[in-house]
Amino acid sequence: LESGRISPRYDWYDVNDLAVKVAKDLKKELIPFNFEVNIPEEMPLVKIDFGLMEQVLYNLILNATQHSSPGTTIRIKMYYDSPSLTIQIMDRGCGFRPDELHNLFDKFYRGEGSTPGGLGLGLSIVKGFIDAHNGTVKAENRKNGGAKITVSIPTDIHDINQLSLKEDIERNK
Repeated sequence: LESGRISPRYDWYDVNDLAVKVAKDLKKELIPFNFEVNIPEEMPLVKIDFGLMEQVLYNLILNATQHSSPGTTIRIKMYYDSPSLTIQIMDRGCGFRPDELHNLFDKFYRGEGSTPGGLGLGLSIVKGFIDAHNGTVKAENRKNGGAKITVSIPTDIHDINQLSLKEDIERNK
């Protein structure tokens, strides 16, 4: 990550597949929570590196499970806001102390009261993979408690509906 040698391997993906894959991988950790995925029905395909984004989502959701109380909701929201894919992970956990918001994505940083065993690399990896996509990542506290992480990645889109319409027009000529 530090050398800047991570080169995303872009291809067209359905972000629903991304959410399903990560939810499956974290099935055990998500059992105590209400887990919600909010993706618009008309969401186009986006050009991303699936493997890198899978790790980003995995790290963010795993963190949410570690800092939220059982029975609360963890939510993923994904949408296309031209020209970017926006991904938000929201929870109703303890949120962040205001003085630690600027350090969250630093290597080896562990917030006060972090669960034992982590190295403090999860969020720095998230930042590195988002940087590789020329995107941004931001952490904030939610108004009524909890945390929200927002990822924004500039991306091309492939609208399946538009493609189908063009194909139909070509076939009917």
